[in-house]
Amino acid sequence: MMAAMALALLLAGFQVAHPAPEASPSREAAGATAPEATAATHEAAAAHAEGAHDPASVLMHHVTDGAFLGIFPSKHLVFFCVAAILVILMARLAIRSYRGGKVPTGLGAFVEMLVVFIRDEIAEKNIGHGDGRKFTSLLCSFFFFILVAALLGLMPFSATSTGNLAVTLALATISFMAQQYAGISKYGVVHHFAGLVPPGLPAWLLPIMIPVEIISMFTKPFALMIRLFANMLAGHMVITTLLLLIPLMAAVSTFFGVAMIPISLLLSLFIMMLEVLVAFIQAYIFTLLTSIFIGMYAHPAH
Repeated sequence: MMAAMALALLLAGFQVAHPAPEASPSREAAGATAPEATAATHEAAAAHAEGAHDPASVLMHHVTDGAFLGIFPSKHLVFFCVAAILVILMARLAIRSYRGGKVPTGLGAFVEMLVVFIRDEIAEKNIGHGDGRKFTSLLCSFFFFILVAALLGLMPFSATSTGNLAVTLALATISFMAQQYAGISKYGVVHHFAGLVPPGLPAWLLPIMIPVEIISMFTKPFALMIRLFANMLAGHMVITTLLLLIPLMAAVSTFFGVAMIPISLLLSLFIMMLEVLVAFIQAYIFTLLTSIFIGMYAHPAH
């Protein structure tokens, strides 16, 4: 991720330097003809267009939000809805495979394997047997949505909705609400927030510990938000940067540009395969950390 950010900063500084036009005397400006003014306007427009297609602009256009197909105002919103619909369809198809008492196969078996893994290895181990089952559906929703959204973003002409800070903020907010619900539902509002401060603490430490505990309550979902956003964004920036090496080398020499094609494509393909693995890892990490945080409030250590 750090390498991707370094390359992005390097590309951001790559701009074609255009000499600033010298200010002409007012007398010469007054005597300028219309064709000369038109030519100057076209030259300025060409310079602006050239600067708009520099590598930094291409890179940012690929990873930031924008219009989709000239119809929808936000491509991230479009693929957010597509990912949600795909998760619902996948769940419905998996449920249908159980009809008639049949043993699920194919998609149903794959979904069942992941659900059982989330229930047994994530929810119950970090939250507890009884409480873990109560939050399994939420954890499964996190896992499958993040996984499908990340895999969908690897398709051509698509976008990764979890690479949008607003989406990861919404997911982290839901995780935060689940964490607070886990403590409040078991201990009540007063005991839940009173339990944040260890018992037997000296009174003079309370003005220090209470703000620290309140801040730590919000740093957990903040870490979830930034971690998912940064990892989804970094992968696409690396792939785009590797592909941009071809026109960058071609600007130096046609031979270098042609020689860079197989190297750039192979490296991009390798990173693309890693992104498939990263999609599973990030879905697992977000789900795992959420279960750990819920377990901390459901079963406080002090």
